[in-house]
Amino acid sequence: MAKIRWARWISACALFITTQVAASTLYSSAMLNEANGLVDIVPKQSKQLANRYLTQRTLSDKTEQSPSSVSRDESDSRTRSPGSTIDALRILARAEFNLGNPHAALQHLNEAEQLAKNYNLPYLLLDVNLVEIRLRWKISDNALAARNTLVEWEESFNAIQNSPQLARGLQYKMTMLKADIASSKGESALAETLYAEAKAFVDASSSSKTEISYHTTVGKHYLHNKQYNLALSELLKSYWTAIESNSGVSLAEVNQTLGQLFYERKVLDKANEHLSQAADFYDNYENSPALTPILKRMGDIYFTQGKYNLALVQYFNAMDHERLQNNVESIIDIRLSLAATYLNLVNFPLAEQYLDRALTLLEYADVPQLKARALLLEAGLANNQNDAQTVLLKAKQALGIALALQDFPTQKEAYQLIYTGYELSGDYQNALEYLKQFNSLTHIEQRELDLISEDAFRQQKEFVEQTLHLTGQQVELDQTKEDFRKFQKISFALFTACFLLLLFVFRRGHIISLQREELDELNENLFTHSRSGLKNLRMLNAKLPASLEESISKFEKWHVGELIHEPLNDRLRFVMIDVPFLRNMYLQHGYQEGLKLEHEFGEYLKERVQHPARIYHFSDANLLYIERNSEAGTDPEDVFNKVQKWITEFKPEKHINRTIRMGMADYPFLPRAYTAVNDKELIDVLLMAASTARTLSMKEHSSQWVYLKAIENAPAASLATGNIRNACKHSINQGLIKVHSSYKNEDSIKKLLKDDGNTINQTL
Repeated sequence: MAKIRWARWISACALFITTQVAASTLYSSAMLNEANGLVDIVPKQSKQLANRYLTQRTLSDKTEQSPSSVSRDESDSRTRSPGSTIDALRILARAEFNLGNPHAALQHLNEAEQLAKNYNLPYLLLDVNLVEIRLRWKISDNALAARNTLVEWEESFNAIQNSPQLARGLQYKMTMLKADIASSKGESALAETLYAEAKAFVDASSSSKTEISYHTTVGKHYLHNKQYNLALSELLKSYWTAIESNSGVSLAEVNQTLGQLFYERKVLDKANEHLSQAADFYDNYENSPALTPILKRMGDIYFTQGKYNLALVQYFNAMDHERLQNNVESIIDIRLSLAATYLNLVNFPLAEQYLDRALTLLEYADVPQLKARALLLEAGLANNQNDAQTVLLKAKQALGIALALQDFPTQKEAYQLIYTGYELSGDYQNALEYLKQFNSLTHIEQRELDLISEDAFRQQKEFVEQTLHLTGQQVELDQTKEDFRKFQKISFALFTACFLLLLFVFRRGHIISLQREELDELNENLFTHSRSGLKNLRMLNAKLPASLEESISKFEKWHVGELIHEPLNDRLRFVMIDVPFLRNMYLQHGYQEGLKLEHEFGEYLKERVQHPARIYHFSDANLLYIERNSEAGTDPEDVFNKVQKWITEFKPEKHINRTIRMGMADYPFLPRAYTAVNDKELIDVLLMAASTARTLSMKEHSSQWVYLKAIENAPAASLATGNIRNACKHSINQGLIKVHSSYKNEDSIKKLLKDDGNTINQTL
């Protein structure tokens, strides 16, 4: 794609910006720091911040004792020192230059120079003079005038008492300016010599921004002179340094330059990759002028690849941003690109539409390169209409402009269209002549590209990146080796200590494991019956109080409204079972056979009792069975039948007493007074009921059960006498506790319960 004037202006801005980065200062004012950070990205916003800084503060007369500098420390936010005022004016100048207002930029620099003279600040004055020389050179492109001014500047520089650090910084800027001027005039050898002189300052500097700026500037110099390999090396150094220093602004600029390098080298995928990274950065800022040329170049890449629809997307995006910048030359260029894209898409009406708009604007802008492109597009449209005369006329006009500008790509396209025009008109002799010219330029272009193949160029990129990476890795490796030698003995000592500690931990873990096994065995022995293997009375005493307390808590929460639903699952039925054969089996079968039978009975019950029900070996012949009881309540006779079935089905071949005696009660015992009966009192109630059932069983010579159930409204006071047995007898007499039993004579049962125990003892 042909180079045009606005693109040169953008390049000038970039070169101006790059050089200024090297001299970047950390300002004491947050507003100036923000303005300085945005001057290369959103110069309009930077300009507003700098102007606000100047208008909101008044100039202070305070100066330092040294006449060569001024303090930039501003603890008072209402004033600004002369030095910070000069900084603000330089930021304003850079912003105006980036916005395309060079005369306003020069005016701000003149104000800064006058301020430096008034306050006798020679170093700041020389620094501002360098910026002004560069700016005037970029505006006029007069290298001779710039060099003459630099001679005068050096005389002024040598005349003052030099501070070494400040002198080196100014000397670096001056050398870089000389090198940039030589580079722009095509004096490559002189430029490279000057760049090499400036390299000493970069090597001595600890600023990553200075290093990035230097390598980027040198890379652009090589890129301008088509020395792609050297340009790649320099730009990759900047690229990786910017990544390591996390400098987003510098990285975006390097990515843009790398994109241009790969575009010119026809490595389009890599060009698009770097330009996309730059576009992603600038797209985070509203109305950034740096975004438009990137989007335009991405469109050119897609156009070259034949991806015309993607090219249209980028061109339209670029045009939307360019309207905000109001750059006429850029708008013309984008419209010409759109016309060329639609021409390749064979959409001639839209191609003519955008071409006509570009031609209208070209009447007010004297841009020969854009004029040549417009003429070639007119010739291309005429070619599709088989208008040979128009093709020849427009293409020859474009060729004349291209020859004057020495624009070889435009010349090549013009020769091709002239050859096509003569071929359409039937003048094959002239067509052949122009075809030879076209082939000659194509051959020259191909020969330049063949000097370095694309594959070799890619390989060189990888090699340079690896070299840069290895250089950094070598420094890290040396430091790592030194650290390793320093801490090797410490590491060995720590390893030994850790090994000993590990042995101690393993030993301790082994001991704890043995102790845990012993503890588990002790717990097993402690909380299980020694013969049956069922949970014993000790387990019951340990678990029952806490379980009942939790149940009481839930019932109380439900009663006061903290729980929505009544905790029905916490209603329990307690059954005390007297199994006579457990008492007599040792007498009947002997000790060894009795032990075996009791153990088998325990295992048998474990299989029959299903969770959440549970059973405890309360005493030698007594078992305590606990199960959940729903709100409706399970019929006690069903529980009796279930337990009787268990006893009946155990070892049916054995001749053992299958009689059982069961005492039953519910928990809570008093439905309206949950805490009236505790765990020990509840067991006492069960023992009373079981004792009565035993008496009945001995009298009737059959299995019996007795179930004590308090009425719904039984008060807590009825059982709060301190003696639960007497309280139960009294409550039975008053009708507060109902007695249910397998024995039908209720009066006899009540009489037995009211008895003080003499009857039972006599029976026994």
